[in-house]
Amino acid sequence: MVAESSMVAEKCKAMLSAVSALSVAVLLAGTTLGLAGALAGCAAGPAQRVQASAASSEDLSANLTVAGAAGSVVGSGGLQSRSSSLDNVSAVFALDLSGASVYVAPLEIRYRPRPPGALQNSVIGLDARKRELDSADRARLQEVMEQAFAGQFLGPRGARLTSQRRGANYTLRLRLDDFYLPAPLQPTSGLQQVFSEGVASGTLAGTLYDREGNPVLQFSERRQFGDHLAGFAGPGGASLQRFSPPAFWAGMRMDLRHIFAGLNRSLP
Repeated sequence: MVAESSMVAEKCKAMLSAVSALSVAVLLAGTTLGLAGALAGCAAGPAQRVQASAASSEDLSANLTVAGAAGSVVGSGGLQSRSSSLDNVSAVFALDLSGASVYVAPLEIRYRPRPPGALQNSVIGLDARKRELDSADRARLQEVMEQAFAGQFLGPRGARLTSQRRGANYTLRLRLDDFYLPAPLQPTSGLQQVFSEGVASGTLAGTLYDREGNPVLQFSERRQFGDHLAGFAGPGGASLQRFSPPAFWAGMRMDLRHIFAGLNRSLP
């Protein structure tokens, strides 16, 4: 540290001597500013120079962070919003799936929290876990979604499904958000008929990724799934509707076909 301070002092003395020798000369503006900045650095103490250097590093780091964030937005797929009958559709420019193989990842489901003291709980005492799909129903729903996706979207675009993720050109990830199932799809002991305040509903969201993991297509659609029969007035004037598992599955197939057909129409 002492040796470094001595070297800095010697450099400053040399620069001061040079300035004195050239005091009668006409210096260029840029050179004058450069010398002034250097002399200011010499005049400042070691602690001040360290602080100034740290501040400059922080400013540079901040600028790089902002630039990196902006670049990631631009480079995250370059998705462009598309006019659609669905709630939201965006895709890269000129998406071409001709001859491509697409793997559909296992469906993710996020259930809607059931409000405490809801009518269905008090009338038939169904536990919230019984209104979640079991493994068999999840597998069935996965199959229904894959069939609708292949028939209404991939087929018209010359693409096909594959059951193997490795080697697939694209991967589709589907998510069912805020999913509400009025009653169990499997028979429940002691229940002949089930009446509910509403029908099955949720938001289906999907993202198609290429081999490098870049999103090339995104969509979302809020829907009521499955048909239901005419209802009647329940306790307190609430409108109740009969829930039918067969009608649910038939309606789910139809709704998914509409969603993927609408997605296909959204792209050129």
